[in-house]
Amino acid sequence: MFKISNIYVVLIYCLNMSEMLAFEKIDELHQNLSSRGENEGIFILDRYGTILFANSKAEEIYEIVDDVKKLLTNRRISIKRGTKEIVIYPIFENGELKFFFGVLRNMEEIIKIKKFLDITYERVKNFREDIAHYFFNPILIAKGYLDLLADKDLDMEDKEKIEKAHTAIERIEAVVKNIVINGKIGE
Repeated sequence: MFKISNIYVVLIYCLNMSEMLAFEKIDELHQNLSSRGENEGIFILDRYGTILFANSKAEEIYEIVDDVKKLLTNRRISIKRGTKEIVIYPIFENGELKFFFGVLRNMEEIIKIKKFLDITYERVKNFREDIAHYFFNPILIAKGYLDLLADKDLDMEDKEKIEKAHTAIERIEAVVKNIVINGKIGE
């Protein structure tokens, strides 16, 4: 595996002097050239697809470099291999392709989290559907009986009580709708 300090040895063989100068920035920043996540590796390919650098988390790139070379273009590419994702970015200077910067991510943890989120989403969806079913049916029945009572010949006091009950049921209905639609308790 090449180290950043060895990049110039490789560059002497495969790049001219102006291209080599473009990599000086990498050498100056080599102490910061590391991945942020523990499931992420980084690598650098020259414009022909030869590996110039790969940190320990990106060593798998050595096994597939020939396949990767065939896919290199002037655009960002993304490759999926099992639980791994490889994203390669072309780096240009003055409109000319200089090298490729790649990130190799182990997506296993992300896949687990996504499955957990999918299960959680399904549970929340089922919970909301249950709320809608178990609350709206009795609410509709209560509103129907109140409407039947309101149609009868009642005194003003009884009509006001029915109207207050109807208003209270509509408030409950608004809360249940808010829970089902927005997942929040409130009117």
